[in-house]
Parts: sequence; C-alpha cells; structure tokens
Amino acid sequence: MNLIQNLEAAWYYHLGSRHLEANENDRALANFNKAVKLQSDHYQAWFGRGMALGNLERHLEALKSFDEALALQPNASFGWHNRAIALGKLGRSLEALNSFDRALEFNPCSASIWHNRGLTLIDMGLYDKAVLSFDRSLSLEPEVAGAWYNRGNALLQLKLYHQALNSFDRAIEFNPDDANAWYNRGLAANSMGLYKQAVASFGRSIALKPGGTEAVGERRVALAKLVGFNQRNAKFTPTSEPAGEDYLIWYNLGVELARKCRYSEAIACYETTLEINPNFANAFYNQACCYALLGFVDLALDNLQRAVEFIPNLYRELALADSDLSCIWKQERFEALIRG
Repeated sequence: MNLIQNLEAAWYYHLGSRHLEANENDRALANFNKAVKLQSDHYQAWFGRGMALGNLERHLEALKSFDEALALQPNASFGWHNRAIALGKLGRSLEALNSFDRALEFNPCSASIWHNRGLTLIDMGLYDKAVLSFDRSLSLEPEVAGAWYNRGNALLQLKLYHQALNSFDRAIEFNPDDANAWYNRGLAANSMGLYKQAVASFGRSIALKPGGTEAVGERRVALAKLVGFNQRNAKFTPTSEPAGEDYLIWYNLGVELARKCRYSEAIACYETTLEINPNFANAFYNQACCYALLGFVDLALDNLQRAVEFIPNLYRELALADSDLSCIWKQERFEALIRG
C-alpha cells in the first residue's frame, strides 16, 4: 500500500463522513466503497459503510460491513453497538443482545447502548430485564424522554401499572408533546381504575395526534367507566383495615371512596398515603380534586400546587381538563399556577 493510496482512501472516507452527516446515504456509501477498495484495512470506512447501509435499510449488507470493521478493530464499542442494531433489524434478537453485551464490555457507561439493549429485550418478551436495562440507561442520562417512555411500556407489559404511570409521567415531563406517552399513560391510568385521569390523558393524546383512532376508542371506554362509577350509589365498606406501611393500599382505598363521593374519607386516606410516601404526587392531585368538590378552594389549590411542584407539565395539563377542579378554574391563583 503506497502513501498516495492511503491519502486517497482518507479523502474518500472524509467525503463519505460528510455525506453521512448530511443524510446523503447513497453518496456516502459510494465514497466509503472507494475508501475500502483503496485501503482494505481502513476500519473506520467499514464502519461508515455499515452506517450508510443501515440508513438505507440494507441491514444484511450493513452487518457484513460491521463484521469487516470489527475484524480489524475488535474493541470498538461503536461497532458492536451498530452491529447489534443491524441484527435487531434482521430479527436476530439473541445475537443482537450478545452484541450489545460486547459493546458494554468496552463502554459500560453508554446510556444509548443500555437503552437499545432494553428495546431488544422488549422484542424478546423479557420485560423485567428490559426494565433493568432502561434503569441503567436512565442512571447515566436521567432526562431522556424516550428511555422513560420505553421503560413505561415494559412495565405495562408486566402489569405494574403504578410504576408504568410514573415512567410515563417522567417521559411527559421531558417531552410534553409526545402523543404516544399520553396515550400509554391513559392505558396505565385506566388499568388502575383512574378513569378521570385516563380520559384526560387520552384527550391530550388526541389533541396532539388527531388521527389517533385508538386513543379515541380508549377515551370512549374510559369515559363510559367514569360515568358508570359516578352513577352508582352502592355503599362501599372495606372488608379490612389497609396494611399500615403499604401506601398504595391507602391510595387505592382513597380512589374507591372518592368514586363513591365520600370525599372527606378519601382525603383521610390520601393523607395517610402521603405520611408513608410524601413524594407521591398523584395523592396530592387527587386530594386537590376532593377538596374542590367539597368547596374548599384554598385547600384544593394548596394540594394542586404540591402536585405541580413534582411534575409541572403533567398536572397542569390534567388540571385544565379535569371538571372536578372547575370551581377553582377562575381563581387568580389557579391561573398563576397554570402559567408557571
């Protein structure tokens, strides 16, 4: 290999990289092909070639290109990561998982590798392991909406609806205009029996994505359940006292009492919930609704403010759509709270 060939290969690699950045994948591929033809051990050009092929949906060829690159540079985390993505696109999930693990050997602090590994685990139906992978990703980059959203999806599959709801709340906190996150939040809320919140969440999803027929259908179902509960007059009597340390039992008892219009008793349950877990924002929000329905405007606003302090975008959106809070909508303090 002479110096001129090396310089020429470097030039074509440079051109290919520029075209790849500009999403001109055909031109990028042509230049990477010239680079590896001139210098067959130019592993960076092989990597670039694989990226261009992947962007062109030619995943089998991309895989071969990454393999060529990794034969020359086996410690390249980037190469193993993109090899894994190509394998995933080809439906070879187990091989993809192995490649993600190789990538993490060389770069264990890459949030994107942990995140994409979690997506592969979802494809494999290994939802509990997917959650752990998303947790690792979020421990490295906690403000990534997509990771919170996909974590919520895995938790939905595990029927861990409360945890899923919290994940979708975080996703919405970082990306309030994600119609899918609002839709899946509605699914989680609906599964928890929080029909009022489900209706509001589906409504927000529809506003962001008007053509979403699934959201329209789910909103209709949740609204029917909500109306049905409001029309019931059967007396609710708990069969036993809730376990003292399980805040979710107290919370769910509060939800059930509020459905029966027993708002003072519901408030007492939410207060107990917050004594056990003072960071459970949903209890503040539901308590605000109960106080509003009882006509205690200041107490309703106090609790709504506490909920908004935890997740501003979410609870502002819910408050604007929730008729239970209609008695405080015209309050100056409410308007200030919504404006932030």
